[in-house]
Amino acid sequence: MAVVRWFRQNENGEMTNLETLEVIPDPISLMESMRAVGYSVEAAVADLIDNSISAKADCIDIKYDATDSPFVALLDNGCGMTPVELTNAMRHGSHNPADERAPNDLGRFGLGLKTASLSQCRKLTVVSRKDCVTSSRRWDLDVVQRYGRWLVVVPELKELEALPMFSHLQALDSGTLVVWQDLDRLTAGALDPQAEMTTKLSSLYEHLALVFHRFTQKEDGIGPVSMVVNGQQIPLRDPFLRSNTFRQPLEGQVIKQERGDVRVLPFILPPVSHLSPDEISLAGGKEGLRGTQGFYIYRNRRLVIWGTWFRLVPKEEFYKLTRVQVDIPNSFDDLWALDIKKSVAFPPEAIRTRLKGLIPHFAATSKKTVTYPGRKQSVKGFVPLWMRIEPHHGAFRYELNPEHPVIQSLSSKLAEDGQKYLQMLLSLLGDALPFESIYADMCGDRRADGDAETFASLIEISTSLLEITGLSLDQVLQIDPIVRYPQHHDKLRLEMDK
Repeated sequence: MAVVRWFRQNENGEMTNLETLEVIPDPISLMESMRAVGYSVEAAVADLIDNSISAKADCIDIKYDATDSPFVALLDNGCGMTPVELTNAMRHGSHNPADERAPNDLGRFGLGLKTASLSQCRKLTVVSRKDCVTSSRRWDLDVVQRYGRWLVVVPELKELEALPMFSHLQALDSGTLVVWQDLDRLTAGALDPQAEMTTKLSSLYEHLALVFHRFTQKEDGIGPVSMVVNGQQIPLRDPFLRSNTFRQPLEGQVIKQERGDVRVLPFILPPVSHLSPDEISLAGGKEGLRGTQGFYIYRNRRLVIWGTWFRLVPKEEFYKLTRVQVDIPNSFDDLWALDIKKSVAFPPEAIRTRLKGLIPHFAATSKKTVTYPGRKQSVKGFVPLWMRIEPHHGAFRYELNPEHPVIQSLSSKLAEDGQKYLQMLLSLLGDALPFESIYADMCGDRRADGDAETFASLIEISTSLLEITGLSLDQVLQIDPIVRYPQHHDKLRLEMDK
């Protein structure tokens, strides 16, 4: 243990001694401890992709195999690294998180490559090619444990030639290959390591598709990044359903701060009746629409955290169609308490207060879309079939609207006794409305019918309304429930004209 004496100047300007001891961390203990940071395999692979994108790669190929010699490998066509750059990249803490980074840099701590990889394996090999020169380095935890030192192995060419996709790297002018071997953490405790590895990696496609969805398609003139896993292209994903014409973008906001701008852009998704099963899956995933409502935080276009209101408001049924895109620059990392895995972030108080103030801005639109699906704004002359009644604060019930054209038409054809029974029936229907069952179905994002069944039902209802009420077709199209399906109005006009 080295004792070093330094000199420092005190408040009086006098020079005094400062005695220090250099305490070097034990490599075996520290590296084993860092393996328990808490990476999932999807988050670990995503960390590798961050490095590839920062290296300006536009093609990323991921392969894994759980057979004889299990491995996970990632090859990119980025700018690559020289031998000196590669050695530094293998150093723990290769970058100071307090240093200013390039605006599009997705890294932060200089730990991701090592910590993410070694959280899943005991042997990490990185081979990089730059200026047609290939160099390689390897962290082997067995070597570190044997010698008790921070030793990085320089593999021999024969070892490199046995690595998956090494020949593909050699065919590139530049690029980097990362290979995980000895996957002890990825298959820990498994009776069948192959099945365990396959199960753990089964969610990799969807995770990468969502986290990097803004990179897999062209945005702001920046070309797409191709990502392939075991020969299968990562599917396109869009939690904001930009291709759906019934989506409602609301007015955005820019929160200015001395370190940069936070851009906030809220959207109201179409109601479930206007979504195909694929779109429901696309927007909600496994958690459903209600579980994925809230803020979507992007750091340099990379999705960091999603489906949360940061405890500013509870997740409610009326908010389930609301998504708020929030873009933050990497200069905000410490303010947002971004962790090593880049999977946890929390806004500072000043920004949190501004975000909370924006929620009422779109809450009313979200509630109206859930309550009256199919209408982006109020329709002149719209008469709902059901009315929400609040007899006093905190209480509510639903009643059939006696002013609805169909009910008015029926009432006018009945004698006094018949009208009395009609009112009794309407009241009984309101009292017997199955709230709990309806709520359960809405939370489950269930569609009542497919498009073909819905359109056939609308034709039947429209025909009956035309006959019973004597109204014009334009008036019928504004009657509840026909008004809730504007996507079918043009087809209904053609059908009625026949």
